[in-house]
Amino acid sequence: MSVATVLSHTQDMLMVVLEKQWDALFDMQLQQDEMLKALFSVENLSFSEQEKQDLFEVQRLNNEILIAAEANKAEIAGKLRNMHQGKSKADAYQHLK
Repeated sequence: MSVATVLSHTQDMLMVVLEKQWDALFDMQLQQDEMLKALFSVENLSFSEQEKQDLFEVQRLNNEILIAAEANKAEIAGKLRNMHQGKSKADAYQHLK
């Protein structure tokens, strides 16, 4: 796992946020968490100056994503509620079969 890969993924996450594709963001966040865990799990870890700058950029982008999500949390909550209702309806339908 490289820092550049994490940065690229985080940039993609911001694009998803700007397009308000909130359902995709959750999965991408989980992927990013796994990427960061893999990156920092290496023993004797050291980063180049460029990698350090890239990690600071990842942090800055994550803050932008968080701010955008906060500003749109009512919309996100509505989508999650609709997804949950859809799942409940699908479960009910499955029980009827």
